[in-house]
Amino acid sequence: MILTQNSGIIMGPITKLLGFIFNAIYNLFNGMGVESIALSIVVFTIIIRLILFPFSLKTTKSSKIQQYLKPEFNKINKKYKGKKDQESMLAQQQETRELQEKYGIKMTQGCLTSLIQFPVFIGLYNVIQNIPAYVPKVRNLYEPIAQAIMDTNKGYSLLKGFTESEKIPRLTTKLVEFATSTDATSGEGLKSLNSVIDVLYRCNESLFDKLASTFSSNPQVGQLIAENQDKITRVNQFIFGINLSEAPGFKLTPAIIIPIASFLCQLLAMIATPMNETGDPQQDAQMKSMRRTMYFMPIMSFLVTVKAPAGLGIYWAVSAFISFLIAVFTNLYYDHVDMEKIVEKQKLKAEKEIAKRKASGKKTLSQRFTEAAMGQPAEEQTKSSSNSTLSKYGNMNLKNYEADQTAEPPKKGSLADKANAVKRFNDSGVNK
Repeated sequence: MILTQNSGIIMGPITKLLGFIFNAIYNLFNGMGVESIALSIVVFTIIIRLILFPFSLKTTKSSKIQQYLKPEFNKINKKYKGKKDQESMLAQQQETRELQEKYGIKMTQGCLTSLIQFPVFIGLYNVIQNIPAYVPKVRNLYEPIAQAIMDTNKGYSLLKGFTESEKIPRLTTKLVEFATSTDATSGEGLKSLNSVIDVLYRCNESLFDKLASTFSSNPQVGQLIAENQDKITRVNQFIFGINLSEAPGFKLTPAIIIPIASFLCQLLAMIATPMNETGDPQQDAQMKSMRRTMYFMPIMSFLVTVKAPAGLGIYWAVSAFISFLIAVFTNLYYDHVDMEKIVEKQKLKAEKEIAKRKASGKKTLSQRFTEAAMGQPAEEQTKSSSNSTLSKYGNMNLKNYEADQTAEPPKKGSLADKANAVKRFNDSGVNK
């Protein structure tokens, strides 16, 4: 059911927690005499962004530290410049990882932040699209009308015909046939009641008038609509008469302001977040590719908010604008702060983490990925790269030594001179 709260193993608890926060905010403003879903969404968005702020700050800090250490990464790149053999490439990657680990730079930090934000966004989508399911005070405005519809003779057929004629197919397929018992306290009765409230929550003033006309056989439906319509409009209304439960659509109405604002705020947030070059060619190439992908975000933001309820568009626009402000102020902070002190502090913190990890025997995510890719422990890879030259010559002995005939004669008494003497002795056949 659309109205039924999400009960999934992962998204269920997240959505319920976000719904609880939203309900608390709405009740706070309602107690002050302000009945506004729009204002609750704005405050709700600010609170959620404040909760997620430490994660985004860690990502920015890690990026700034890596930018500050760019000369160190350049030294590694210069050391292996032009070397395309596998051994050199592995050694370069190993030294880069060691430098990152030394200063606590975690390249997975940005991915982690995105992974955290994704389920939060899905949870917010569920809450804002189904506000009556999470805010009892809003639900109470629709419930009497829904109950009257259920009590109407052939009410299910009339309501289904209404949703079909008004082109609300998604709600039509979700509409539950009224149970024999219309008691909302029963399981089946509650499902039916919820599906009716789903339809009512998508109605604006014009649709409410049509709904009252559709249920003219039961005057109580029209009477309850008239009694509650002003309250419903006041709760759901935004500036310029925008109904938050409606999708703006590709129409020249005041509601189109919301998708446009979402697009512009998303674009500003992206522009204000600079792409810092780290000095690591592989990572810089990945970041450039990610940056190109991010240019589609404002467009996607516009397309989603055009088709989604206006309330979700407000969340997306406000969230993007807050991201823009965070990017501006964090950049200003790091432009004027003593980065040397921050880097040194981060280094000491990383040393403690490394010592603790070694004591526990745990491995980092990058080490586990490397082991999976190379098929050997990370520490052995380091040894193999440094010992490869030794192993090349360690298997040699004086008996199978081949002298380079094009080189200058070795110095008398040197190891090479003695090796040549052994070879001449073997070739003479004396030992046969």
